[in-house]
Amino acid sequence: MKIGTITKTNQKGQIVIPKTMREELGIDAGVPLNLALKDNGIYIHPVDEVFASKGGESSYLDILEKTQGAWAKEDWTTLKKKRRKIELSASRKRKREW
Repeated sequence: MKIGTITKTNQKGQIVIPKTMREELGIDAGVPLNLALKDNGIYIHPVDEVFASKGGESSYLDILEKTQGAWAKEDWTTLKKKRRKIELSASRKRKREW
C-alpha cells in the first residue's frame, strides 16, 4: 500500500489538506473541490472548468450563480398537495375504467 501524508479529522470530521499538496494542485481559499467516493476512499480534486457553452468557456459555478433561486419562490407544500390530488384522481379514473 502506497502511503502519502497521514492526517486526522477534527471533531466535525474536517481535515486539512497539507500546504504542499494545495500549492501543487493550485487550491486556494474559495476553490471548489469535487469529492467522490472511490472504492473504500475519497477522491478529492479541484474543480476548474466543467464544460464550455456556445458563447465561450463557462464554469459550472457561473451557471449555478445565474440560475440561483430559480425555484426559490415555489411553495413546495402546495405543489405536493396538488400532485397528490392529481395522482389520486388518475388512480380513481383507472379503477373506474378497469
